[in-house]
Amino acid sequence: MRLPFVSLLLVALPAIASAAPDPAQTAAMCGKRASCKIAKTFDAGKSPNGTPLSVAEVRLGLADKPKDQEQGCIAGNERDGGVEYWLLDGAAPPKQILQLCNDGYGSAGVGEDEVQVRPNRFTHWQAGGSAWRWTATVISSLVPLKALAELSCSYHDAAEQTGVRTYIDFNTLLARSVAKDSRLKDLDVGCPEWPSGPGKSFSAEPAKGVYGAYTLVSPTRGEKPDVPMGGTIGDCVPSMTTAGDDGFVVFGTAASRAQSAEIKVLPSGLNTLLIQVHDPLAADQPALAGGSWVNLPHVEIWVGHNAEQYTYTHLPLTELLQVGIDLEGKVYRGVGRAGVLPKVRRWQAKDEAGRPVTLLEAKWPDDFALLGGVAIVYSQAEAGRQARMVSTTGIVNNRPLYVPQILDLQDRQDADKQGRCRLSGNRMVRAN
Repeated sequence: MRLPFVSLLLVALPAIASAAPDPAQTAAMCGKRASCKIAKTFDAGKSPNGTPLSVAEVRLGLADKPKDQEQGCIAGNERDGGVEYWLLDGAAPPKQILQLCNDGYGSAGVGEDEVQVRPNRFTHWQAGGSAWRWTATVISSLVPLKALAELSCSYHDAAEQTGVRTYIDFNTLLARSVAKDSRLKDLDVGCPEWPSGPGKSFSAEPAKGVYGAYTLVSPTRGEKPDVPMGGTIGDCVPSMTTAGDDGFVVFGTAASRAQSAEIKVLPSGLNTLLIQVHDPLAADQPALAGGSWVNLPHVEIWVGHNAEQYTYTHLPLTELLQVGIDLEGKVYRGVGRAGVLPKVRRWQAKDEAGRPVTLLEAKWPDDFALLGGVAIVYSQAEAGRQARMVSTTGIVNNRPLYVPQILDLQDRQDADKQGRCRLSGNRMVRAN
């Protein structure tokens, strides 16, 4: 089945044909394109306000191919003008929801598309690539027209140890991914299967030979605004907590809700991380006096430096840089390779709930310093000692099991259908 994501998020119901569009709707969709034909019409249930919905599949001949496609679009062994999908929402004018022209979707010429329509849902599976192959399944609501979630896969066709599968919920901007244990031999080409389905149990090692991690998301619209001094991340990205929410407690025991620290991380490009910390225990910790910074409340950033970009699991220390930053903004070199440490700006503010938070903006001079992947750890202290650590990835013997790449939503073609963040005053807010 080429739409594996559908079985995870939808009840598997057969697609139901719907009545063909009326002449006025057909004219609105086809315009002056003489080759335009209504191939199929699918029943899409009803909108939230009860309006009947359907989706029309429009096929175009070669004469009406997109202007940027000299050879036209691939259609089996032939060429045509592509396919479009239009939403018919009661008496409202038809709205185009997807335009496709399969040009191979990469130099390997393996491009494919499949679509499924369900009640107020539209699911699109697409594959393509060259040496690096990819698939992506996006499920969207029709009213409002909005991407809800995506399950994607990226792997190298000649390197069995590669293969990362990523799931993102666009409503929460929570992203998780799984990757292969790069030490294993005789692996199959492709990505590991998603463990138990999105939204269910997730762990740092969800299956034998597979590692899981929470993936940082860069979700701002258009230009990437810097949060000003005194500003906060707001509800822009999910929180990782030392109680174990959206992170793995890798040292000590999970904190109680009353004592739990909350950490938010907002990447800006591939060289800047804005980290926001609310730690109700931090003010009670003694200042460092001759001891190790490890016993202070602090953030640890693990940066991958895998030059070939083939694997992200079990990187050796020669391909890792560990950076420590305490809540006063002081930077410490950890283990791993010698590398440039970030400059850190620090400020304090109140979050949307009125709680005190510390903001740490870590910026590297190299614009692509974080290209090789990032993992975040927060260490919470009690009585001047390290009490517990929560991490976006599994940590074994003070080494990250998996360092995932930042997921950047900036240049997505379906940007208008997905959740984003924007700056509102001094606070980043969700702009769904």
